[in-house]
Amino acid sequence: MQMAKGVPVATVAVNNATNAGLLAIRMSGVGDADLLARMNQYQEDTRDYVLTKAEKLRKDGWEAYLN
Repeated sequence: MQMAKGVPVATVAVNNATNAGLLAIRMSGVGDADLLARMNQYQEDTRDYVLTKAEKLRKDGWEAYLN
């Protein structure tokens, strides 16, 4: 789809409501400090979760990780 010049657009993956919701919260957070703080905390928690999984994968290898 083509948008007119000057119209901001954002895209998210098909069937990925989580990313669409996070984008909406980020945009809404511009005017709501509490919402922005909660979004930042969610991102930090997610980062920690992913880094923990990545370390397990690195340490144990992919076969052990999947089993």
